[in-house]
Amino acid sequence: MRELAAFYCPRCGYYAYYQTSRHPQCPRCHSQETMHMVRMHYKEFMDMSCQERDDYLGNEILKHNPSLMERLTEPHKKYNSREIIAEMNMEIMRLDTENKVLSDTIKWMHDTIWEMIREQKKAEQTGK
Repeated sequence: MRELAAFYCPRCGYYAYYQTSRHPQCPRCHSQETMHMVRMHYKEFMDMSCQERDDYLGNEILKHNPSLMERLTEPHKKYNSREIIAEMNMEIMRLDTENKVLSDTIKWMHDTIWEMIREQKKAEQTGK
């Protein structure tokens, strides 16, 4: 059995792993052009992070058609949950800080009101 290799579609950027004897067609965009083999061992390609793969494939595709880079990276930018999670964590921390400030203000107001009521009762009792 032959070793696996990573192939990518130069039209849409889809990539998959196939045996090197195959000349696959893209299952996503059904391009008539065969998928191109990545110029590295498939294990190296698999060990790359998502961003590194996108960068590598983008550079390979840019060699043939520069306008495809924008179409290739757009879904990743739109649905990048790591960035969304980081932004949400920052917002949660900001809201927690704001909530603490507001809670402290309410506690201070509550204590002040009760102190004023006690002083008013004392003044009424001493005035009688």
